[in-house]
Order: sequence, then structure tokens, then C-alpha cells
Amino acid sequence: MRSVIYLLLFFFALPLFSEERKHGGKAIEVKVEAGTSDGQLIFTPNEFTFERGKYYKLVISNPSSSPHYFSSDAFSTHIFTRKIEVAGSNGKTLVEIHGAIHDIELSPNSTIEWFFYPMTKGKNLKLYCHKDNHEEMGMVGTINIIGSLSFGK
Repeated sequence: MRSVIYLLLFFFALPLFSEERKHGGKAIEVKVEAGTSDGQLIFTPNEFTFERGKYYKLVISNPSSSPHYFSSDAFSTHIFTRKIEVAGSNGKTLVEIHGAIHDIELSPNSTIEWFFYPMTKGKNLKLYCHKDNHEEMGMVGTINIIGSLSFGK
């Protein structure tokens, strides 16, 4: 009888020890490209809406041949960054970054993953690239954070 109880406890506790569960469940993946492979100075997409209390993985890639910034002074003040991961060409994590982030410079053909929780509401938060007048040439966007703060499903 005791072994059955231990087996049941193990079965129900196992998900609590998984990597996804450890950090609040599976992140909602949102992808954005900074620039395009044909040289356009745009963010694709250029408008984002995140919901408070949900866990996100923002995958930012630069498919262009020039460097670009993903900059938003206000965005980092409305979120809790769990980490940013930089992976090598083999897909293995090379670097983890923690703390408040205002600028991310992406080299050509690079990708990062930003894991975060939106914490406070924000409307029309400015997104831009401040590299070589890219902002003035149209490389801008907006970020909105909506909803009530609940850490449920």
C-alpha cells in the first residue's frame, strides 16, 4: 500500500519538477524580425499586445545584412525580464542576460529569445531602431500591455 501511495505522489509531483513548470508554464512565443533580408528598415510585425500576468518568449531575429536595435525605453519598465538567451549556430545557449533591458543590438543573421512577464499596463510604448537614422526612415513600432494581473492560466 505504501509503495502505491509513493508511486501516486511521484506521478502527480513529476510535472512540478519539469523545466517549463519551474518557470511558470510554457511561454507564449511571439516572433519579430528587425529588418528584412531585402534591406527594408521595418519591424515585422511592428505592433505588439501583451497581456499582464502571462509568460512570453519574444523571439527577435535580424535577417538583414546590417545590424539593428530593438529599443524601447518604456517597455522594460512595464515587464519583469526573467532572462534573455543568446544561442550559437548549433542552437545551444551561449549567454543568458538578466535584469532591465532597454536596447538589444542584433548583428546580421542573429536571433535572441527574451523571456518576460508583463507587469503593468502600458499604451503605445515606443519601439524603434536607433542605428544610423533607421528610426527616421520608418523602423518603428508600438507595444501595448493590457489586462488585469492574474497568474492563472
